[in-house]
Amino acid sequence: DISGRLQAEVLQQALGQPVVVDNRSGAGGTIGTAFVAQSPPDGYTIMMASPSSHLGAPLLFRTPGYEGTDDFTAIATFATGTAVVCVHPSLPIRNIQELIAYAKANPGKLNYGSAGAGGANHMLGVLFMLRTGTELTHVPYRGAAPALADLIGGNIQIVFDSFSGVIGAIRAGQVRALGVTHHERWPLAPEMPTVQEQGVANYNLPSFSAVMGPAGIPAEIVARMNQAINDGLKDAGLVQRLSANGNVPFPSSPAEFAALMRSERTKWRELVNAAGLKPE
Repeated sequence: DISGRLQAEVLQQALGQPVVVDNRSGAGGTIGTAFVAQSPPDGYTIMMASPSSHLGAPLLFRTPGYEGTDDFTAIATFATGTAVVCVHPSLPIRNIQELIAYAKANPGKLNYGSAGAGGANHMLGVLFMLRTGTELTHVPYRGAAPALADLIGGNIQIVFDSFSGVIGAIRAGQVRALGVTHHERWPLAPEMPTVQEQGVANYNLPSFSAVMGPAGIPAEIVARMNQAINDGLKDAGLVQRLSANGNVPFPSSPAEFAALMRSERTKWRELVNAAGLKPE
């Protein structure tokens, strides 16, 4: 919601006309997303998009009412975040290679918590297992906060949680950070190594918020909105507000954004299949 309102502010200031935020929640975000997919492609109905709404939900819901990429116009990426691989400090594990070695010596005995089956932090665990040949046990919760609370309490051993969600616990010494899941060191915590630089190749599941609209929006309208977003991301005040929520600006062209969605769609399908999840 915060990212969506920031997007609306940027577009309103750049385009000189009101941008109304209409929260349409329900069914894992598919109600609002389907509404946008079925709207006229005139640029007047757009949405804050995320991997969960456009990549995860179409694979997890039997009738979401849309296809996450083909039914939409990719307008602009806006902000990106990262997750952090964290373990309980009682474990004799201080880096990713030690986690891999421990997991291989104790297959299935390490439990990792997530905000729920099919979410990004669940998929990060699945991706970790695929890339490292390890076996972890997934424990789904109703949200990231109770999963983190159980990690702090020692009831589970690992979370793959958002930077903003775990940084307080990391700094308080309640959990131990092993690495960030971003493809490069995180600007808000450059002291943390990435998982990739610790020997796990191709470990990245981008987390981002973006702007999308129904398929078929004219190119000139897309270009104007993309320029407005990219110009807005240069504003120091906006950058500071994003940082306060653990995010950084993520400018791109419409073509770059569309290519990202296509590549991530393939990856999400692989992960959902590997997790054994079926549409409901």
